[in-house]
Amino acid sequence: MALPSSATSRGVARASLLLGICALALALPACGGGDNDGDDAEQVVRDFVEATNARDGDTLCGELLTQEFKEKATGATGERVDEVCKQQLELTKGFKLKLVSIDKTTVDGDRATVRTVLNVDGVQAPRVFRLAKEDGDWRLAAGSSG
Repeated sequence: MALPSSATSRGVARASLLLGICALALALPACGGGDNDGDDAEQVVRDFVEATNARDGDTLCGELLTQEFKEKATGATGERVDEVCKQQLELTKGFKLKLVSIDKTTVDGDRATVRTVLNVDGVQAPRVFRLAKEDGDWRLAAGSSG
């Protein structure tokens, strides 16, 4: 029996946000450079790890992710995107991150990259967090391994 379309849409949206958060965690790219820009970008990466572990949707969804990333990860748009992001974050139970090191931060205008080593549930690997300035603040825009 097929699920109602709203249930199917919610399931797809949850899976998308989970995959997006996992992608960021597994390969988070951040930004850095300049006097305070590099430090600020690195702090966003630290805050991402803390907010993810605490399942703090207000911080993660409201302050740390770009609008574009949230829309792609959740499938939601506009005013609903933060609500859907928070709901999907709640589904990531049992997922723990540890920032082992920040190895290199590069800032190029309104874009930054932070190269890190991240431990995800006991597995340590290099990750790259990409950040973009949005409303004057650094926010996570993408992530990748290595």
